[in-house]
Amino acid sequence: MRVTPSVVPPLNAPQAAQAAIGQYDVRVTPLQMAMVSAAIANKGTVMKPYLVKDTRNSNLDVIDQTQPEQLSQAISPDVAAALTRMMLTVVKSGTGTSAQISGIDVAGKTGTAQHAKGGNPHAWFTAFAPANDPKIAVAVVVENGGNAGSEAFGGKVAAPIARQVIEAVLKP
Repeated sequence: MRVTPSVVPPLNAPQAAQAAIGQYDVRVTPLQMAMVSAAIANKGTVMKPYLVKDTRNSNLDVIDQTQPEQLSQAISPDVAAALTRMMLTVVKSGTGTSAQISGIDVAGKTGTAQHAKGGNPHAWFTAFAPANDPKIAVAVVVENGGNAGSEAFGGKVAAPIARQVIEAVLKP
C-alpha cells in the first residue's frame, strides 16, 4: 500500500487570520489539547501519552508499569514560562475564573469552537495545576455547549468541569 501525503492549498489572508485564532479549518482532539497544556507545564517538553499507568494482579501488586517517555521539545522553557504566566492570568482574572481553586494556582485557557453554521458552539477549557509544580493537565470539551446552548463558551461551561477534575486529583 502506498500512502500519498495530502496537499493542503495555501491559506489566503482571511483564512490565515481565522486559523491563527483557532477558527477556519483548525481541528484538534481533547488529548492533543491536554498534551499542549502538559508540554507547557513541562517547560516545553512533550511526553508520550499512555492510557494505562500500571497493571496489577489479583493481590494488587504492580506487575507492569508504564515509564515516562519524551517525544519532543516543542517550545523553549522561556516560551513555556511566558505561556504559563498568560494562562495563570486567564484563570485569575480572565475568561477562565470559574476554574479557580482556593490555594492552588491553575493555569488555563478557554475556547469556543464554532463548528456548524447556526449550531451551538463547542465549549473548551484546557489547564494544568498547580502551576508552580504541575501534577495534572486536563482538557475538557462540551460538545454543542451542553445546557448553555448558544451561550456556551469555555469559561462558563468547560472550566468548572476541569476545576472538578483537578480538585479530584489534587484534593482526594
